Amino acid sequence: MNFFHLKKTFKLPVTLNWIFGGAFVSLLFSILKFYDTEGLEKVSYFELILFLAANAGAAIPLNYQLANGRWNLQKWMKISFFCWYIPMLLFNAWLTVQVPDFLVVMLTALYASYLAPFGMMERRYFIFGALIYSFCLFLFYFTGIAGTSPIRLRDRTLVIFFFIFVLTVLLYFYWMSITSGFLKSQSSKVQKLLRASRKDKRKLSEERKTIEELMAQLNKSLHIIKKDLLTAKRIQKSILPSGFEEYSDLDIRAEYIPKDEVGGDFYDITRTNGGTYRLFLADATGHGVQGALITMAIKVGYEFVKHSGKRPGEILEILNSDFVSKFKTLNLYYTCILADLDPEKGILRYSSAGHPEQILLHNSEFYPLQNTGRMIGLSPASIYKDKILKILPGDKIFLFSDGLFEELNSNKEFYGKERLHSLLKTFKEKSSQEIVDIVLGDLEKFTEGRKFQDDLTIIVAQIPTD
Repeated sequence: MNFFHLKKTFKLPVTLNWIFGGAFVSLLFSILKFYDTEGLEKVSYFELILFLAANAGAAIPLNYQLANGRWNLQKWMKISFFCWYIPMLLFNAWLTVQVPDFLVVMLTALYASYLAPFGMMERRYFIFGALIYSFCLFLFYFTGIAGTSPIRLRDRTLVIFFFIFVLTVLLYFYWMSITSGFLKSQSSKVQKLLRASRKDKRKLSEERKTIEELMAQLNKSLHIIKKDLLTAKRIQKSILPSGFEEYSDLDIRAEYIPKDEVGGDFYDITRTNGGTYRLFLADATGHGVQGALITMAIKVGYEFVKHSGKRPGEILEILNSDFVSKFKTLNLYYTCILADLDPEKGILRYSSAGHPEQILLHNSEFYPLQNTGRMIGLSPASIYKDKILKILPGDKIFLFSDGLFEELNSNKEFYGKERLHSLLKTFKEKSSQEIVDIVLGDLEKFTEGRKFQDDLTIIVAQIPTD
């Protein structure tokens, strides 16, 4: 083994990415295990050391062949995928099952491992890797082979959560494969330069410099992607209403907290020409980029009908028909509720498309706002009925996305409807802003300050007592 080529091997960003990535994961969980962190009982120090050794043991010989020019990028990518990526995916899936509390850490490590060859890896490797990871999760979760209690098909909530999670992983890595394909056109130049270096040794220095420039371009492209996500976050925030001072005859407050930079929730609050307040809340399937793109489609469709004189059910039928016609081949869906609130007439008219049961606090009693139709996107023939309720001064409407009920604590218990109802009964006399703050504070206390696992939106509207 040539020392000069070995030195070049350690200078390659991909080598450091693999070694330091494995070291970070192993060190992190070793420290947590040393301090008896709950959930790490089944993880041994030997397994963590083995993971670090496997990363270094694969990175050095594989990347050495790339550094000395014996392998081109295509050959290196194929061999690396089977000798390093697949074992890494297996360990990551196993660790996800063993330590579910640190799911975000595992997903971050999984995502970071794909950054090293970003722009060089073919689309099929991204898709194949995501399928392997998903299959391993299915095998570990449903068979109990990893030593954990297996998920049973009768546990409908866990099964649905699992398949939504797997679908999100597949869509996310599919999006990464598309982005990588865009960058792959530049990495092809690297392959040509490496092949040319075998024919002419005198050009080796120039080719190495070109490779470094291209790697810098790849890193710059990754920075652009991150910057674009931050821009998308600002754009998404700008399409949501803020500041409700103009609605002086109605106390309205809303809060939106996306799980990632961008999320899949959308809401709108507007006042029609007839003096009715129209409240709209939608929750798209998926998170991140996928969910954000769906919300933009929801926003565009809703803008055309929100000022119409149609009843809520008719508007949902229009939104459903338009959404199905545009996205029927993509199997995309969303739930929503549309409520028309007329304080002067004391009437609440609403229609709900597969959305969780919302709440009306009427005369200090709970009135559920139940579904009146299926999720948007299931069928172009879906019918959405209206329900009409009487409201009085002091009544409150509490709207929210399903992320509120589905947050988990350290004991894997859901926040749930009962806890929310109990909290609202205790603080029913508070203002809209105070209720929003109280619910979010209680949720943060319930999850012990951990990052929320789903997008979350809360809207509270109170009929004035004056």
